[in-house]
Amino acid sequence: MRTKILKALLSVLLVSALLCGIVYAYRALTSTGQVEVQEALSFVGASTFDVSLYPQESQAAQLTIANASSVAMDVDLTSEVVPDPGAKGLTVTIPAKITVPGTGQTVVNIVITAGKSAEPQLYSVSIFFDR
Repeated sequence: MRTKILKALLSVLLVSALLCGIVYAYRALTSTGQVEVQEALSFVGASTFDVSLYPQESQAAQLTIANASSVAMDVDLTSEVVPDPGAKGLTVTIPAKITVPGTGQTVVNIVITAGKSAEPQLYSVSIFFDR
């Protein structure tokens, strides 16, 4: 009984090997190329802004972002203020997320507000665009 099972198993393996050998195609040619992924997002015009405020004032600034890709891109925005103004100092209001249309542009509105207790000094505000 055991030999019948082994013979049947060997027969199945032999048939499988023959069929796989028949299905396998010979690789006649190979082509290799280089692929470069480029950054699709860029600023249109100025990539900086200057704002001068007194305590309790707000001022808006705008940045325009272009998308060279044919596909719309979702972009997350964050900001950083240096030196850290604390809770009563300087606030930056930006959208948390934008979508830049394929081969299009989006204007990002930035509102900067100096709090009542903002210390008079020069602050550096950075806006980060993460895709």
